[in-house]
Amino acid sequence: MLPHSKSDHHMLEQPSWSSQSASPSPPPPLPPPVAARWARAEQQSGDNCPHCRGRLASIPTRTTSLNSNYTGCKDRAATPVLRPPDDEDSFPVLCDRELHSLHRNVPALRRRDVDTATIKQHYYPEGGWGWLVCGAAFLAHLLTSGMQLAFGLLYLYIIKDLEKKYAEDKEFYTMAAAWMGALCLCVSFLASPIVVAICRRKSTRLTSVFGGLILALSCLFASFATQFHQAVLSYGVFMGTGAGIVRETSGIMLGHYFKRRREFVEMVAQTGCGIGVALFSVLYKEAVGKLGWRLGLQAVTGLLVLAFFLPIIYRSANLYHPQRRAITHLKNQRKKMKEKKTHVKDKKPPMFDFSPLKSRGLRVLLLASGTGALGVYAPIFYLAFQGFKEGLEDSALVILQTFFGFASALGCVGFGILIMRPTRQCTISRQYLTQTAMLGTGFSLLAMSAVQGYHGYVLFVWMYGVFLGGYTYALKMFTLERIKARHYTKAWSFVQGACSLPVLIGIPITGYVNQCYPKAGYYYCFLMTVVGASLLFLVGTKKDPTQNALGPNQHPLPNNTNNYTESGEELRTHPL
Repeated sequence: MLPHSKSDHHMLEQPSWSSQSASPSPPPPLPPPVAARWARAEQQSGDNCPHCRGRLASIPTRTTSLNSNYTGCKDRAATPVLRPPDDEDSFPVLCDRELHSLHRNVPALRRRDVDTATIKQHYYPEGGWGWLVCGAAFLAHLLTSGMQLAFGLLYLYIIKDLEKKYAEDKEFYTMAAAWMGALCLCVSFLASPIVVAICRRKSTRLTSVFGGLILALSCLFASFATQFHQAVLSYGVFMGTGAGIVRETSGIMLGHYFKRRREFVEMVAQTGCGIGVALFSVLYKEAVGKLGWRLGLQAVTGLLVLAFFLPIIYRSANLYHPQRRAITHLKNQRKKMKEKKTHVKDKKPPMFDFSPLKSRGLRVLLLASGTGALGVYAPIFYLAFQGFKEGLEDSALVILQTFFGFASALGCVGFGILIMRPTRQCTISRQYLTQTAMLGTGFSLLAMSAVQGYHGYVLFVWMYGVFLGGYTYALKMFTLERIKARHYTKAWSFVQGACSLPVLIGIPITGYVNQCYPKAGYYYCFLMTVVGASLLFLVGTKKDPTQNALGPNQHPLPNNTNNYTESGEELRTHPL
């Protein structure tokens, strides 16, 4: 027999890593160039040691492993290794306990140059399949918010139908029908915090499926309603619930796919509301106006069925993780392992997380948005009815509603450009943009009390639509600026929840005042909108934790109050 070589002898004597009794042998000697490069990196690291996860966190060194015995950092025994917190929309692929258990059983994880930090972090594709998700969010806003804000024409057809059945109680049912649209919008806002709480524990995709099913079936049931209370229950409660679920789940999925481009995709999704108003206004006239209540709403149901199929596009963003194969392999190994009974199960997150409400700025923002909601949405519900009383034809009313939808989309895009593309010559704070949009909406409501004729209404709907679309988008982006990214979805759900009851109260109040004193209810809307805009001054400025760390010759960028982008990435300071 041929004698074994030294290399074969070394391979035979090396203990197997797969056996639990044997400990891993020291790694083979490194090539001189690699050893020299690692030595230079460790000498130049300074304070950025592997424990602190500084700029060498992604450089494989001889001391970076899950069970490293590195003791160069003085604070290692006192402070744990810090990891960037997960966003509220992301779900960690593998927790620390599972990685520790896998490290003891999977041989590949015993290598000393393995960096598992990226496995535990959420990955944002920032494109790819995410653009399809953005398109689905656009359709979700079109089918929910667009349908709700186009209630003005449906309100007119409901009044015409109720006048034939209840001629004696004409005035009562005229005001009672307005509660249907207000209740639908209120329930959709109120369902927002509940949907976010459910999606934190359960599947967002499955929740969206139920929302689309409820939305379509509620419209179908409303078409068969023969009594007024049946229509209120179907259209107001159940349709509002379905609309809130579909709209909120689309926003959560956008948070899974986008972080740096969050402002842009939110702008694209929000324009779906204005396009939906224009689309449903024409659909209400051609379907409900010509075919009647039952066949008309059944035709609308055929369009709302699309919301049931939107979750097909809601794929998990973890499928596009760069280390997806490694994650899949670790999950398969986890299934093969036998968990010890002494392991403590991970606690599930609480159903409702009220930690964002600790922020004083958010509480003031809730108060301001709730006060503004008392009057900002009322005119769109009474626009068609007001024009009908002044003698405008149905075709002219449809054109007014269509103009309002296009103006709302245009205002959303215009304010979005101001937010996303600021210049050093013209930089406007998001707070001031939100206040400007609210004041513009308020003054347009003041003009509503004086307009007459078709051309006057055209001027009003363009002015009101541009500022209302800009207000909804600017308020959303102002919330994103004020709150940390990992709390944004929960904070925005609270903002919508704060607008629910004011919407339910403010819209009928405006109708009752207009019934007693024609067009006097818009003064009330103007007052509430101006008060809400004034309360935004109490939000204050966001504290900058890095302001004290700036040198005498450095200053933050003029667009933000801190040195961080909306995605949490640190910006470089510019010398004077």
